[in-house]
Amino acid sequence: MNRRGLAAIVCLLAFMSGFTPAMAAPSKRQLENERALQLLNGQTCAQRERAQYVAQVNDLPSASASPSSAPSATPSGSPAPAATPTFPAINGSTTTLYATPRPPVVPGAVSPPPIPTPTPNPASANAPVFLQRGGETPPPITPAGQVPPPPTPEPTGAPTLAPNYIAILADKVTGSTKQGQPGDAIGNVHIYYGQEEIVGDKAHFDGQRTVTITGRPYIIDHSRDSVLQADEIVFDTIDQTAKLVNGNGTSSQGVDRGLVHFRAKDLHSDADGVSHGLAPYVTTCEHPRGGYHITGRNMDVYPGDKIVIYKAILWLGAAAVFFLPKVVIPLRTVEDERQKPHYFPNVGYDQYEGYWVKTRLTFGKDQYYYGYYRVDYFTKVGLGIGYVGFYQKRNGRRSLSVDSYGIHDRRSATSTYNVNVQEIENFSKSLRGNFGFSYNSNYGPYTNLPANESFNGTVVHQSAHTSQNYTFSRSQVGSQSSSNSLAFTDNRQLNQRLSQAVSFNLSNSQSSFNGFSSSNSTAHFNALTHYSTSADDYLLTIDKTFAQQPYGINKLPELQIRPYKFLSHFIFPVNAQFTAGEYSEPSNGFSSQRLDMSFGLGPELLRVFGSDFQASGNVRQDAYGTGDLKAQIQQNMSLTTPLGKHFVNSITYNEANYNGPAFVPFQFLDQQPTSNQKNAQDLVRVFNGDTYNFSLGFSTNFNAVAQAVSYQFAARPSQRSILLLGGSFNPGVGQGFYSTNVQLAMPFGHDASLQLITDVDWKNKGRLENKVLYYTKTIGDCYQLQALYNQSQKLVTVSINILAFPNKGAAFAVGQTGPIVPTTFNF
Repeated sequence: MNRRGLAAIVCLLAFMSGFTPAMAAPSKRQLENERALQLLNGQTCAQRERAQYVAQVNDLPSASASPSSAPSATPSGSPAPAATPTFPAINGSTTTLYATPRPPVVPGAVSPPPIPTPTPNPASANAPVFLQRGGETPPPITPAGQVPPPPTPEPTGAPTLAPNYIAILADKVTGSTKQGQPGDAIGNVHIYYGQEEIVGDKAHFDGQRTVTITGRPYIIDHSRDSVLQADEIVFDTIDQTAKLVNGNGTSSQGVDRGLVHFRAKDLHSDADGVSHGLAPYVTTCEHPRGGYHITGRNMDVYPGDKIVIYKAILWLGAAAVFFLPKVVIPLRTVEDERQKPHYFPNVGYDQYEGYWVKTRLTFGKDQYYYGYYRVDYFTKVGLGIGYVGFYQKRNGRRSLSVDSYGIHDRRSATSTYNVNVQEIENFSKSLRGNFGFSYNSNYGPYTNLPANESFNGTVVHQSAHTSQNYTFSRSQVGSQSSSNSLAFTDNRQLNQRLSQAVSFNLSNSQSSFNGFSSSNSTAHFNALTHYSTSADDYLLTIDKTFAQQPYGINKLPELQIRPYKFLSHFIFPVNAQFTAGEYSEPSNGFSSQRLDMSFGLGPELLRVFGSDFQASGNVRQDAYGTGDLKAQIQQNMSLTTPLGKHFVNSITYNEANYNGPAFVPFQFLDQQPTSNQKNAQDLVRVFNGDTYNFSLGFSTNFNAVAQAVSYQFAARPSQRSILLLGGSFNPGVGQGFYSTNVQLAMPFGHDASLQLITDVDWKNKGRLENKVLYYTKTIGDCYQLQALYNQSQKLVTVSINILAFPNKGAAFAVGQTGPIVPTTFNF
């Protein structure tokens, strides 16, 4: 131990006992003692204490002294006699201050005891620590998801703890007061340091550097959301570290609901602030016997980051159900899917793959490197292994993500792989690049396609008013097809009103299917010039394609004008757009001029005899250099009429009229139907709040052909159940009802629910088809057991969702079209 550290310990003992050792001739050690006292006299906490009790303090500088008048931290040649900084009791306690700042961390040193805290919050980290004792037992931690109690007001006149200092409060001090001799602080002992506080009944100082706290000791952070308890806590006053014997902890950080509880036989910290423990036990259940817990060989606790358990065993109640080499539990909010914990595997069955087990083994050194391994086993297929990882340089210049998966199908003796790699390079503040590679040969059950391989790269240079984009891409599907593309885009903001974008693309492609081969090479040029005024918006487009196999439409050029205000004082809103240009179709060698005028009318809203009427329309006129003319008029109207509080009738009418040749003069530009179209619909709804809602939909196309009548019924038999029915009735001989979709969600026992989706086949004696069943059971207010059955896919899955991390599981909804339950939960 260095002499400075020894001097600090002597100072600490003097503070705890209120006694100053006898002074002989000044020695180097005494000079170190005096330096510690000088540091104490000049720090904020001591000054505030002196200001409150100045009449009872002996031989200390005035409380009104400015910081510059405080004694220097460097010992002088002739030090003043050592003072005895004994402060009277604060609420019946003896206050002692450890005045030597914490030395810098060196190899082999250790750092403060690891209270599991979230990502540091600058506001809370810099908050003052008031030296005011609380109770002898840990205060309750508010579970996540519950409203915390209102914060206690800041005490007035209480001293505060200066950075890197230690304060000890106790009822009394006993033992020797000689240098290098042990002493004890007894009765409601509180040790303040950093952002933590140690509390116990008794604190024994060994005369060197260690304080042993006993009598139901615990460590709590000043935000009061994490606490560590132990049979005994050994505190190092020099390095400000702690060792917990049979330690256990509780925290509300990193979970969305409830608390996370953990314990270990021996919990101690290392130089990086990471806590290590043996025989760990971790759970988010308040009643572990009815819930789950995790045990292991050893555990690491990274403050504000995560808990890592090695050789972990997952228990449901008293039954061990699964073994994992490593489990990572976050102590902070996790949004990235690659960092989300998945403690339990998925198990299930489907006809194609047989019985299977799917699990994730998460890993992560820090926020710069993390991910998970994916391990799947199928009784019919075999073993599948995947890796998903994310890497980022600390300076932010490079980030890389890898997603890979491979499986060997023992039925066909073939191996398939999926690989996706994405990289972002920040070369400078104005130059960055994105690069990606993917390879896919595993397309899932019942799909057999050639392997697909692609590579793409983009480099972007951007300044305040310009940007240049360089792109390259290549893709290949087995030996069937391939394509390459090289592109450049330049964007410039010439002034506040004028901007221009120019792009050029070179590409080629080849394909070969069933003995037929084709290839093409193209060059495409596009220039957009945009100019705006206070009244109008102008867009000039030049678009030209050169190709071995011609296609598309060339614009040489096209001018589009859009007035901001057009007939602004007309009886209903009107907007207009005018387009003129020279167009050509390379595939047939035809070119001509074209003028287009488009007008949008409405919407117009009227109140008619208690009903809401709305009308809108579109008018378009095209003229071509060949003398051809085209026109179209579209109109839309609706009338909504409520009758009482439980009945609403809605009528809509749509009509489109076309005039002019449908397919000339251009073959691909301005195509339109050859006949006019109109449709009317009537929707009748009968409802009573959210208790029930019944609707009938009628439709006609005015073509003397009867249309199907649709129906929907929704009911809420109770607050926890809902029933949805939907289908149609087809008029005509041999028609009628074909199928009705049924969706049902309801309670199914205590803390359990059941969802059902099925189709009733009325043409097959009301047989239930395409059944999907989803069952969930909440156990111990801790986790959910989820089970899924899908008849059409011949699939059964079982999974567990931890309630402390609800956003890590799947969400299930009732009422949308199509399947409402995903085929798996976590994957």
